[in-house]
Amino acid sequence: MESRREDGSESSSSRIRTQGTQGLGRHGISNTEGSLAPQFVNRMEDGTDFDPGALRSVLWGTDINIDEIQTKFKDFLLRFTDADEMSDGETPFYIKRLIDNTNTAFFNLDVDCDHIFQFDRELYQQLVNYPSDIVPLFDLSAMELYRSLHNENLDEDYKIQVRTHNLRHVTGMREMGPDKIDMLIAVRGIVIRCSDIVPDMRVADFRCAQCGRHEKVTLERGKVEEPNSCPRCLAKYSFELIHNLSIFSDKQHIKIQETPENIPEGEVPHTVHICCYDDMIDIMRPGDRIEVTGIFRACPMRVSRLRRTLKSIYSTYVDVVHVAKMHKQRFTHEEEEVTEFSDEKKQLFHQIAERPDLYDLLVKSFAPSIWECDDIKKGLLCQLFGGCNKNFSNSGRGRFRGEINILLVGDPSTAKSQLLQFVHKLSNRGIYTSGKGSSAVGLTVYVKRDPDTKEILLESGALVLSDRGICCIDEFDKMDDSTRAMLHEAMEQQTLSVAKAGIICQLNARTAILAAANPKQSKYNPKMSVVENIELPPTLLSRFDLIYLVLDKTTEAYDKRLAGHILSLYGDLVLKNDPTDTINRETLAGYISYARKFATPKLSPDASSLLVNSYIEMRRVGNSNKTITATPRQLESIIRISEALAKMRLSPAVLKSDVEEAIRLMKVATQQAATDPKTGQINYELILTGHSAGTRQKVQENVTLIRQVLGEFKETAKKGIKIKTIFDEFKKKIEALGLSCTEIEFNDAIKNLEDEGIITTTGKRQPIIRLISFQ
Repeated sequence: MESRREDGSESSSSRIRTQGTQGLGRHGISNTEGSLAPQFVNRMEDGTDFDPGALRSVLWGTDINIDEIQTKFKDFLLRFTDADEMSDGETPFYIKRLIDNTNTAFFNLDVDCDHIFQFDRELYQQLVNYPSDIVPLFDLSAMELYRSLHNENLDEDYKIQVRTHNLRHVTGMREMGPDKIDMLIAVRGIVIRCSDIVPDMRVADFRCAQCGRHEKVTLERGKVEEPNSCPRCLAKYSFELIHNLSIFSDKQHIKIQETPENIPEGEVPHTVHICCYDDMIDIMRPGDRIEVTGIFRACPMRVSRLRRTLKSIYSTYVDVVHVAKMHKQRFTHEEEEVTEFSDEKKQLFHQIAERPDLYDLLVKSFAPSIWECDDIKKGLLCQLFGGCNKNFSNSGRGRFRGEINILLVGDPSTAKSQLLQFVHKLSNRGIYTSGKGSSAVGLTVYVKRDPDTKEILLESGALVLSDRGICCIDEFDKMDDSTRAMLHEAMEQQTLSVAKAGIICQLNARTAILAAANPKQSKYNPKMSVVENIELPPTLLSRFDLIYLVLDKTTEAYDKRLAGHILSLYGDLVLKNDPTDTINRETLAGYISYARKFATPKLSPDASSLLVNSYIEMRRVGNSNKTITATPRQLESIIRISEALAKMRLSPAVLKSDVEEAIRLMKVATQQAATDPKTGQINYELILTGHSAGTRQKVQENVTLIRQVLGEFKETAKKGIKIKTIFDEFKKKIEALGLSCTEIEFNDAIKNLEDEGIITTTGKRQPIIRLISFQ
């Protein structure tokens, strides 16, 4: 099917492919053999008769020779060779591509514009300045060359489409002005919205209601001119449109936004509207970073549908010729088909996987500018590689997520944000956001009315755009409670349920959360639990697989080494003490992509038995004190981390050593955060409920003593008694028993009595307690 522009005329993506080898009708070449349109004939200056062989066809409004363009492009396809990409020293690069795609139903020939520039700079400039006319000529030349190579009669529907890409200059969204209209441009951005596939009429079929004659009418400028009279029966206005016999093409509207690194200071991101047709649809999703090569178009807009008056400002869009996903220094997830690994890359990755020091090599290559933090880097590497997603929906067991969620909690200036930035730059799909600058709808989805169609649309938020990626949230402790509440479903069920403005749906949010939080007292207090330090709801904390405490050490030796490392980053003031080999970020991103796509490790029997025994041992520790030292969520976390460690080695099975390292990482991270600061023992109830068993027991003891005090002032308490009086009497009883109690613990006990319906409190400055019932 052919594609059309917004105004209804043929788009540059179709590029007059309906003519086949018969020539180009609309762009100036006659469809009739042996004749040329008058406007393309260069006559002698003196006006005398001339030989027909002197005729020269040129593009309208230019001096570009059509035959010369086709000859140059054929010569380019036949002669160009690339030493880096050639697998056969005899066959030219593009001829080999033509031969290899003999059995393809619809063949697209991707042509690198840099190759054209190396071969013929004039041809490259003509392509950039006049793409609507040059690219269709490329199509015809490639088709003729393909027929001559195969020397066979191909189907008329078989058409080769040349897709040019890799321009030497990438145009910024803020540079797209009137001077770029009808030129071939390349623009980069993040996909933020993809519309549904809509039919775009190419040829309309009309049938006479009286005699049944059919007439084919091609769309021009977005309108269909209905025939006034039937040539057969001469009936007036007797035609009706037959939709089933009309020809349509697939069309999709996509909106892309500037990448964060290209936005100037103090500016808001720009967006560009692009149109994809036919086989270019559904090749990208919201959140993808892409480079679009296409023709910058401008089409007029009507003031209203009922008036033919046009607006003075035209609507601009990019007519897509080629789309490439940018993932050079970023890893891609396992379901993306854009990543192609050469044999040399695969060999390099397997050599890296076979190294005995692979684990240490990956740790040293991950954020090399950050000093130490090796255990944190190991956990973040496990998050990048990820576990194995398991879908047992057919058997009724549901789906188990493979994404690992990590929380970094600690003192300021401990490189938490730097670690988040490195992970974000390494992840192909992902959003970096800050806690205070994010809202609930900004993280999930928000409702928007389309300015053109006035329809209600759902715009994707950070979690939806990070699907199959990593969402980095800094300043996690400064988020509103309503905003954090939106993360509960996304972190465990990997979905987002939406019921807004009559739109009820469930969106995928298969993303890993990497968050960083600061303590409420600016510095982490080791005498308080994690929940008390950052004031996060326990239901949210329990969904993190690893919770790292990043504390600022204050030893002189540590400070000296850290200062030397920081100074070495600024120049040669201090020599680097660790010149060990590392792999660059591009190789690391490719290795992670390869592991996520091809490594699917399974649990071995030894690993499974070790997991069971380790989980039982972790649970046994808390049986004596009646505390929770492990939950099934911790078991699933260990399984995910073990699979990620096996993926690092490209291993098909999870070994016993992987489980042992996963348990060690769990003890270093989450169990440190779950340690009760008062008893020094591991107690997951701190994370699950926010209170330890000892704290709850002490509150109950305080409640008993307050009941005794209320019994002594029973008659007065029924009318109302100051809370300060109760606190003073309560304190005397506590001191008499040789115990201590803070005012916060006293208030917790009072709140428990209120919840039981025994007392009520009124007033703020001088609260008064009234006894309701005494049991």
